[in-house]
Amino acid sequence: MTKHILVVPSWYSNGRGSGGGYFRDQALALGAAGYRVAILAPDIHTWRDRRTRPIPPQPRDHARVESDGVPVYRRNDFTALPRVPYRNSLVWTRCGMKLFRRYVSDRGRPDLVHAHSCLHAGVLALAIERRYGIPFVVTEHSTGFAQSRLRWWERDLVRRVLKRAGRCIAVSPHLAELMEQQYPASSWRYLPNVLGEAFLSAAPATATHREGSLFVFLCVARMSPQKGCDLLLDAFAEAFGGDPDVRLRLVGDGPSLSSLEQLSVRLGIAAQVDFVGGLPADGVRAEMEAADAFVLASRFETFGVVVIEALACGLPVVSTASGGPDHLVDRANGLLVPQGDHGALRDALRQMRCQAPRYDRVAIRADVIRQYGPDAFARQFEAIVG
Repeated sequence: MTKHILVVPSWYSNGRGSGGGYFRDQALALGAAGYRVAILAPDIHTWRDRRTRPIPPQPRDHARVESDGVPVYRRNDFTALPRVPYRNSLVWTRCGMKLFRRYVSDRGRPDLVHAHSCLHAGVLALAIERRYGIPFVVTEHSTGFAQSRLRWWERDLVRRVLKRAGRCIAVSPHLAELMEQQYPASSWRYLPNVLGEAFLSAAPATATHREGSLFVFLCVARMSPQKGCDLLLDAFAEAFGGDPDVRLRLVGDGPSLSSLEQLSVRLGIAAQVDFVGGLPADGVRAEMEAADAFVLASRFETFGVVVIEALACGLPVVSTASGGPDHLVDRANGLLVPQGDHGALRDALRQMRCQAPRYDRVAIRADVIRQYGPDAFARQFEAIVG
């Protein structure tokens, strides 16, 4: 049995916020199951990044060791190279190799490298395997494959990674099928993301539907075109515009926030829509426990962690069939509508408004803990990786 695992995410800002929560949650689940786990988090920045965001000061060896419930090794390197094919992957991998050597010096060689997404963690794992003989597995999360937006050189790198990976894992059956279609020489296994620690403890609010005349729909998503919040606002306006007893709360930040606020004004529903902004996991859970139903109108999802978080709070869900949620939502816990079908989304919102009290919130929560809790994740991981 593999015991020492080095997790390498392709992005990891902070385990308790956006950009890395599910990587941390998986590491914690494996740690609780007896594995020795750490996270390697290389990053790179350019002149453009220095103009648009603060770059943390670097220590002499450019490495930082933190604790996020698991050891986290970070390094952020600068590149002045022009934007050419393979540049980011090359620089990211060099950064990661320096960080890997520091990690091995401190904690020894891992038995396995677990890369999250081929670009660029998979490329780094491939470089480690070639130089040090340490096997790796790759779990794919990226929506880029569904959106067909990979460049030729990115597809070339993905093929190289998949050819050498010990296991190829996808976070949804839909993504596994898509990857096998796009890379026919590869074979994929399904391993869902794990439910995070903030949503594991039971709460009385999951036992009964919240009483009162006001009905609250909640959406938690990055405010970007991919998440379909514009479609949600349109559908909500048609279904409930002018009804003071129905509200929509949108939790999240992103580039589309301002335009979505303006859209709510044009649709005449600004008084019914709350733009809450980004929240930490415990804040998201509090919002979920105060809502009546959850809604996600994404155009593309590889899994939909936020869906299982809502289900863990006992919320029935309305979701578009956007990839990942297709296997998460069923008749017992919500309504699934075709992606991009404005009328179907509007009708589902109306139906959920009437039927939400009929869902068994305790059963919804119990089912999601059984399928996506840390114990379930660790068992499935061991069955796949060995």
